[in-house]
Amino acid sequence: MRFVKSLILSSTLISTLTFTAQAEINVVASVKPVHSLVSGVMEGVGTPDLIVKGAASPHTYSLKPSQAKQLEEADLVFWMGHELESFLEKPLEAITSKAKVIELIDSPGLKKLDMREGGAFDEHGHDEHGQDEHHDDDHKEDGEHSEEGHDEHAGEGHAFEWAGVFKLPAGDYTWTFAKVDGDYADPMMKMVFLPTSSDGEEGIEEQEEVAERLIKQQSSVRRNHDGRLTPNEENAYQLVFDENRNVTELRITIKNEGAYAFFTEHMPFEFEADEHFLKNASGKDIEPTAQEPEAGHHHHHGHGEFDLHVWLDPENAKVLVQEIKQALVELDPGNAGTYEANAKNLMVKLDRLISEISSTLASSKGKRFVVFHDAYQYFEERFGMTAVGSITVSPEVVPGASRIRELKDKIVELDAHCVFSEPQFQPKIVFSVAEGTQANTGVLDPLGASIADGPELYFTLIRDMANSLQECLSKRG
Repeated sequence: MRFVKSLILSSTLISTLTFTAQAEINVVASVKPVHSLVSGVMEGVGTPDLIVKGAASPHTYSLKPSQAKQLEEADLVFWMGHELESFLEKPLEAITSKAKVIELIDSPGLKKLDMREGGAFDEHGHDEHGQDEHHDDDHKEDGEHSEEGHDEHAGEGHAFEWAGVFKLPAGDYTWTFAKVDGDYADPMMKMVFLPTSSDGEEGIEEQEEVAERLIKQQSSVRRNHDGRLTPNEENAYQLVFDENRNVTELRITIKNEGAYAFFTEHMPFEFEADEHFLKNASGKDIEPTAQEPEAGHHHHHGHGEFDLHVWLDPENAKVLVQEIKQALVELDPGNAGTYEANAKNLMVKLDRLISEISSTLASSKGKRFVVFHDAYQYFEERFGMTAVGSITVSPEVVPGASRIRELKDKIVELDAHCVFSEPQFQPKIVFSVAEGTQANTGVLDPLGASIADGPELYFTLIRDMANSLQECLSKRG
């Protein structure tokens, strides 16, 4: 009898230890909607850790040391991809543990949409420059003034395609120009680098005329790979890219902290392959505090990248659930039955959610609206909604006065019913855009900032979005 009791006790202990071991898998999810779906599949087994919490935005997030440790100790990491969570790229590359990393944008069967170009969801054309007009000084030595330049700049309008203001402490910086698909966007390019009194759009406007004059004048200062640039109010720099290198680097020296405006003949992202174009001495990306046009943001939308807000289509959420389930089953086969059952339950709930939201928004179809940033096209396409523009192409960059004026005109022209802010960003810009128009204001939240983390967050997120749209769009009948 004692033997039987001991055997039963031993079996129970082994079973308990096995269950505990299975329950202690370390899973990390990047953003709240992904975390919610992972939580739903893991329910009854364990709870994943979340990186971007509360109202924080993945577009502007910085990883905490405690979260870096979570990644190091993880068995499995789920994230969408570098276009949404660029702050995770290097930490994930540096993981030396056994962690398996799942980039969900690569899930088989996922419906992926290209990024829409321009904040008004149409092409914001730039004046085309002649491609051969500035190549006559190829044999000048670094530092010499070029005698051939942009006297006759093709097309009307600005001599530059892009302008950006950076708030820079004193120090050294590196501006990189990379080959994309084996070639530089142009063999050379003029750049103007000037101090300015404002780190907003006013800083660009203050120096526009000077930049125009310097780019168009015949003389310029040539800089090759590893050349050094300082603010220059007398000449533009003629940057010559090294065809023998995949990346040409220029050194920027700032002696006095302040705001500095850069004007370039081509968009900076045309020379981006894997890295952001401007970094400080520590290798940290430096973003402009204002830029024109806003589509010049460093994300590689011009190179066929996808919009990563895929979870806002519940049909895509079903694909993500299957990908999450498969990864968990492979990692933890002892709990495969639970993962399978949870995934099946989620699929049913998602089908019901699609029917529910379709009914909620039935009377709102065809009513136009403007969003804070272009995060919602998956939701729009699934449920037949009509966004006509976004306040900003890049959430990190504050739109300037000209962008706000452009949107006001667009709202009036298209009779947009609503302008939506997001809880991750200051709403005062939205009020400025809507002021003086007949558009109402509302809030759309693509991440679930104020919703409690867990399996139900995703469903609440989609319902809240539908309710916000319906409520705002119905105010004008």
